[in-house]
Amino acid sequence: MTLLWKLLLLQSLMGCLAESSVLQSPVFTKQPGSIVFPVDSQEKNREVVFSCEAQGSPSPLYRWKLNGTAITPKSVSHYSLSGGNLRISNLDKDQDAGTYQCLAFNSFGTIVSREASLTFAYMENFKTHRRSSVSVREGQGVVLLCGPPSHSGEERQAGRWGWVQIRDDTDCQARYKRRQSKELPPLR
Repeated sequence: MTLLWKLLLLQSLMGCLAESSVLQSPVFTKQPGSIVFPVDSQEKNREVVFSCEAQGSPSPLYRWKLNGTAITPKSVSHYSLSGGNLRISNLDKDQDAGTYQCLAFNSFGTIVSREASLTFAYMENFKTHRRSSVSVREGQGVVLLCGPPSHSGEERQAGRWGWVQIRDDTDCQARYKRRQSKELPPLR
């Protein structure tokens, strides 16, 4: 008789679970994207947020990795988690640059997001020396060599560099500008 009660109880429990939700391993609805942060940013609260969302049943929990090593957000850490989103406050170029991945997990499985990088970009000032005069005949073309100053940040992430304006042929001070699109204005 006790076996019959156990089976009846088990069957009703399974019926309740089946009606409330379908059990499912996590599936990403949002994955993190790469971020380029300007080193010379004047922002007071130097922070970035990597977004990560997944659905599943039971609801997934989240962890993050930096360069393959688990990140442990603590109350005194500059890392914090809100849902699946990782907030990094008080950015440190040496400590925080790298490749991040989100892990979403529940009792039915774990999924790992695509890699998202945090890079720090900078651009030094142009050299301020005067150049010698260049003479050309009217209607002829001329090439004025003037390279960009030292900079970092991958072109595909930091934007494309190109000429935007030239004041005169002896000064190439501050003539480069970071652009987020591949469309650059015509030379003037």
